[in-house]
Amino acid sequence: MLICDDHEVLRTGLRAVLRWAPDLVVVAEAADADAALTLAAELRPEITLVGLGTQGPGIPELVRALTATGTRVVLLGEAGSGGDMVEALRAGARGYVHTTVSSERLVDGVRAVLRGETLLDATVTGELLHHLDGGRPGGEAADRNPLTARQQAVSELVAEGLTNAEIAARLQVSRATVKGHITVALRRLGLRDRTQLAIHVNRVTRPGDGRQVGPANG
Repeated sequence: MLICDDHEVLRTGLRAVLRWAPDLVVVAEAADADAALTLAAELRPEITLVGLGTQGPGIPELVRALTATGTRVVLLGEAGSGGDMVEALRAGARGYVHTTVSSERLVDGVRAVLRGETLLDATVTGELLHHLDGGRPGGEAADRNPLTARQQAVSELVAEGLTNAEIAARLQVSRATVKGHITVALRRLGLRDRTQLAIHVNRVTRPGDGRQVGPANG
């Protein structure tokens, strides 16, 4: 794993957090985009953690360049960076977590990305909705829910930022079952990935109480 951020304190903290996870090895650190690209090309890390404040070209450009080396990019940022976050996700980033994320959640999230999942911190889902959808309500789409009750439940947990393993534990089903529900939900809703699913759930959910506007089928 490669850590890229211009703040040494953050890099040191991330390395300390990841040290207790023996399956996640930090191979190098970079203080700017140029160093990150050089190290990614040389070391071929499976995951690169990138702070949104990293010095160099724009974050979307950095994400594209890093992704081209074969690494999976996970972004680290704070509230208020929604515009950069959206563009970086469109550029190919595999996830986004807030800098206040817990150690356990960060480790679980990185492992999820290694399994091919997308990591979306629940604390930034609202910002994603605002920037991608202008914060508008779902309108007629909110009145028609093609999902079964179980598919809806899984989708809502995705929107909370849970990984497949965490959802499986919560619902007491297998990870394969969770993956299957997500796949069907994406197909029925015409969505591409977990990020879009999380945004969709927030769009059609009543503010404040987390209850679905439209009826859940099945």
